Amino acid sequence: MSDQQFNPTFSESLLPRPAVTVEALRVAVDRLDPEQTARFDKEFSEVEAAAGGAGNPLRSFLRSWSFWVELYRVPATAARIHGLELELARARSREESRMAATRMSVLLDEVSAALPWPP
Repeated sequence: MSDQQFNPTFSESLLPRPAVTVEALRVAVDRLDPEQTARFDKEFSEVEAAAGGAGNPLRSFLRSWSFWVELYRVPATAARIHGLELELARARSREESRMAATRMSVLLDEVSAALPWPP
């Protein structure tokens, strides 16, 4: 972690925060992790089939993928997430698990609070 804080580009975003639209999020997902694009497309197809492309399923889809993009568009945030996942996996006691889960929760809340959620 100490090496990361001296890398000025580590905390810079790989791309600007996209608009909360299917098109903009798909472009962002494709740029961040092309392997996830197929998952994005599959989930969007399911949303369209279930709701005709409108309503709560679409809103949930947009929220979910906006959150995913926000987690991975800044390398420092992605690294923190992965570090906490490893910490949780390596925890040897309930207290260690609880502490790691609390740190993860705080990080996820910070990311969520920064997002312009769709109406």
